[in-house]
Amino acid sequence: MKRRIAAILAADVAGFSRLVAEAEEETLQRLAAYREVFDAFVARHGGRIFNTAGDSVMCAFDSAVEATRCAIDIQESLRTRNLSLPPGRRLQFRIGISIGDVVERDGDLLGDGVNIAARLESLAEPGGICISRSVHETVANKISVPFRDIGPREVKNIPRPVHAFVVDWPSLVKAGEEGAEGIRAALPRPGAPMVVALTAALAVATGVVLWASGALTGRSAPTASADAQDPAAAFAALSRHGGIVPDAATAAELYHNARLYEARGDTPAARHAYLALARLGGEEIDPLLRLAALVRASEGRAGAREVFGGLLAHHPTRAAALVHALQFEGAERRARVEAFATAHPDYAPAFYLLAGEYGEGRLGTRTLTDRRLEFEALERFLAADEEGRLPPFFLDQSLLAEWLDDARRRRGETEAFFAAGPTRPSASFTRSNAGWHVALSMPEPATAISYRIGEQGAFRATGTSQTLDPRTGKPAPLTSFPLPADQEKTSIYVMYDDAAGHSVGPFVIDFDPHEALVASQRDVLEQTRGAWVSFRSEGPTLVYYTQLISYRCALQKAVMGIDGGPLEVVLPLPPCDESNPYAVPANMQPYLIVPDDTRTVSVQLVFADGTRSQVETFRRPVARD
Repeated sequence: MKRRIAAILAADVAGFSRLVAEAEEETLQRLAAYREVFDAFVARHGGRIFNTAGDSVMCAFDSAVEATRCAIDIQESLRTRNLSLPPGRRLQFRIGISIGDVVERDGDLLGDGVNIAARLESLAEPGGICISRSVHETVANKISVPFRDIGPREVKNIPRPVHAFVVDWPSLVKAGEEGAEGIRAALPRPGAPMVVALTAALAVATGVVLWASGALTGRSAPTASADAQDPAAAFAALSRHGGIVPDAATAAELYHNARLYEARGDTPAARHAYLALARLGGEEIDPLLRLAALVRASEGRAGAREVFGGLLAHHPTRAAALVHALQFEGAERRARVEAFATAHPDYAPAFYLLAGEYGEGRLGTRTLTDRRLEFEALERFLAADEEGRLPPFFLDQSLLAEWLDDARRRRGETEAFFAAGPTRPSASFTRSNAGWHVALSMPEPATAISYRIGEQGAFRATGTSQTLDPRTGKPAPLTSFPLPADQEKTSIYVMYDDAAGHSVGPFVIDFDPHEALVASQRDVLEQTRGAWVSFRSEGPTLVYYTQLISYRCALQKAVMGIDGGPLEVVLPLPPCDESNPYAVPANMQPYLIVPDDTRTVSVQLVFADGTRSQVETFRRPVARD
């Protein structure tokens, strides 16, 4: 067996069993994604994973400094990723690090160093790092993060107390948990789906910057070769290398530094870098969205409006104008974003943000008009992607990817919504001797309904009821209106005001009195099957079919069979009189005489379109003494 001194890093996921029990597939997928980040940092810092079991990982390093740097990189990157998740669904590693004598056997490592690291890991907070005193003595002057002495601790299966320290970087905790959380809440919120996209992008992108962890470990980043690369490529290169860029001058360098300062909790430095970038006059949207969020977190929307108002006065760009519009609230913000998109249709990011203004997160209960407007804005944004016009508007291309994924998802959801239910008013027509009754079926709550008969004339309101509609908080409009009995074939135009006050329509509903009469009478016959015929037993046995005569306009004929025999008796029906459709002619005998021993009759209807009803059987009532 081979012995050596090694730095051991032990990690496992806090509350992993609970996370799996609540959402197994989601948790395992997230663990796999987080392990890719974890494993990449271990390899980058010269470590080796020598044991894994479920959610736990054991790693060996030749240097305690590199083991600690690796742990810091892992926790900072995963912390930013977790910001997009509800607290109860965050997957957080606890990490312990020790130095000690280990024995290597078949690639695995055993010994006190391994055991102590595992016990130190149990002392760490979720998302935290706990190190032994020997590790602290090695790294204290080499890594620019503070440590807090938590003293000797009794741990399981270790005979003597272990003196432990925890990484306690206040500025980074504030940026990763409070500052970034505040920024996440303050980011433009055009609908819940959009918030998911923005905050996920914020988390992932910050994690990419911290992935290099130059800000944490004292490494300096190389400057971007801005002359040789486009700004987005230069920013991506800086993100891979990490570290603060001295004397930053390009958009990529300033954005890189601003995000590192932001992650470290150095808000003044981050703000200074963001403002310097904005003054370069670029049209990239993502740096200005982050600047606005940073300002709102400390000064509110009024402060953000003031900052962007100053930028527009001295360094006007379309990006600054759009982000300025987003700093207003409610209807005013929506109107300003709409006006911007109308004035600058070639500034494609505006359509994603505009779609958010119609989203559920902004409006709560949405109208069909809101959904249509959201869909149209998403279509324009995605069309710009197909034309290759979006990348120049983003320094961080990962945010663009998040926006595109979210836009495609929301477009698909909207298409499914419109395919699944009614999206326009419909009408049913019922004829009485006095005239026609038109009953409207509305696709959503309405506050007013009006209609027009034919191609000319004014729209007439249906009126309102005395009932308050809880969905709108206003009196419910009447959903019916009359037509004269002699109304000829025409078009009916219907308009309505939705819950948000949008005027929707007009929608065309065709009215054909013959077709309407046939359809309405057929509906009645199908709903009153048990009343088609009836027996009368006093005197000769009679079978009355008055119901079929009254609704004869829906029928070609009606046939009857006796006691299970063939349906060969045709019930006489008078012609349909559309001017007085329900009247029974004076000379009409509404019954048939059947044999006195008849027990049942069976009836089938042949409707006006040639379709046949099911055969209905009617049993003669049993006579009572």
